[in-house]
Amino acid sequence: MRTLLVRDVMTIGVPTCRATETCCAVAARLTAEGARGEVVVALDEGGQACGWTTRRALLAARPSRPVSAVLDEHIPEVPPDIPAAAAAQLMRERGHEYAFLMHAWPGPSRAAAVVTRQALDQCELAPQ
Repeated sequence: MRTLLVRDVMTIGVPTCRATETCCAVAARLTAEGARGEVVVALDEGGQACGWTTRRALLAARPSRPVSAVLDEHIPEVPPDIPAAAAAQLMRERGHEYAFLMHAWPGPSRAAAVVTRQALDQCELAPQ
């Protein structure tokens, strides 16, 4: 029986925005993306990941506020090659609902994939 890894569950491709964009504009783009638009990683002027936020937080913010006002500057990371159950436990312990696979090569650090704790928890409940 094969152990399910984070890479088996993660969603490749994470929406990005500029930290200076308005919450309203980015929330509208995320809404149009459907399920893939739950989170966004913001990029600074140099294209480096500088934080992340959820569509829910953007929708709750004053529409004209810049995304930078609602960002969480700490981007939770998880490696793709650990068991999904281990990642779920780490995320529970740290209180994270989302974690990202970050790539910093070549060039600036960017989010390549995202995994939700909900998806990982469902893997734990699924029959093996």
